Amino acid sequence: MLNFHPMLPKHLSNLDTFLDQSISIKRLELMLLDLPQKEIFQSAIGLRKSRKALIIKWIDMDGAEGYGECSCRPDPYYSDEFIGAAFLLVEKFITPYLGHCRTYRDLLKLLDKIRGWPFTKAAVEFALHDLIWRKKGQSMFDYWERERLEKVPVGISLGIQPSWQALQAIVARSKDQHYHRLKFKISPEVDIDQFIQLQQIVGDKHISFDANGTFYPQHSEQLGLFAAFNTMIEQPFPPGRIDIHQTVKKELPHLIVCLDEEVKTLGHLITAHQLQAIDELNLKLGRVGGLYHSLIMADYCLSHDIPCWIGGMFETGIGRSLNLRFASFLPQACAHDLSPSSRYFVEDVLQHPIDMDTEGYIWLKEIDDLVDQQVLEKYTIKTVS
Repeated sequence: MLNFHPMLPKHLSNLDTFLDQSISIKRLELMLLDLPQKEIFQSAIGLRKSRKALIIKWIDMDGAEGYGECSCRPDPYYSDEFIGAAFLLVEKFITPYLGHCRTYRDLLKLLDKIRGWPFTKAAVEFALHDLIWRKKGQSMFDYWERERLEKVPVGISLGIQPSWQALQAIVARSKDQHYHRLKFKISPEVDIDQFIQLQQIVGDKHISFDANGTFYPQHSEQLGLFAAFNTMIEQPFPPGRIDIHQTVKKELPHLIVCLDEEVKTLGHLITAHQLQAIDELNLKLGRVGGLYHSLIMADYCLSHDIPCWIGGMFETGIGRSLNLRFASFLPQACAHDLSPSSRYFVEDVLQHPIDMDTEGYIWLKEIDDLVDQQVLEKYTIKTVS
């Protein structure tokens, strides 16, 4: 029997029951989508005008179907994965061996053999998990013995704006929509004075910053100005540079660091925790290799009082609905970066796009995972099966 960890955490101790259930596969379908966005989004990484997404459909021998989304970018600027290469990896190194998988655990073992590529491997696992949920009404979440919320508080990630007027306008709109947190993309080149002025507009609304790894030791003065807001700064330093954190933390002991790109495995998380290099975790299910690994890592955070919340990668409704279900098990989080479909896309791929209520919550009972096949086909630009 394969165990990815010497012992499952006590709140997941019954998960073996789910992992050992029988599975089958008839074929795997890969679809590359290009969904138009309502607005251009700019971060320190670059501009995004549309959402290119790899959707994987798992079809078993009974004809049951499940969908998974690979949420990596079309370029290798957030991680070393990108959509074109993800397509190739699934075609050449995953699909040919799926016929040997008799249980969910077998799939995890196959995927674990591949070094790296967490977003791509996660999409395959998501597709199988979705199939089991649709077919049998069973989920890994059924075996996670943690408190669960009925509604998820939503935050919004706001891109770097072209002007002060544009920043004011988008903040006012976000406040009117009652988002629970406003997270601003920043870099060493961003004008801190705009955010000082913004404090009067935002009031007591919870804010935070996301640097996407753009700060270095020579930017400690600029970083200190953002840290003075006494709120978390997400991924201030480049991935793999915890040494910079150790240096800058001596100058800025009040710096609150939330890690994102830095953490891809449980080992990364434990190392950062032991080095006191993490205050919060932005957990992205794709970035850490899938649902199974996400459960282990989130449970570690809950057991060690590390604030943990779910981040987004501009997923379609397919990926976002799974993220929301996961987020419902993190009641200590003030908000998650999981805005409704209407914020992102002209059309989403679900028959009933994900919606947010007037108080900034998304209710789990109102999420409908039925895929709109017409929209899916409309925006598919490449298929492989």
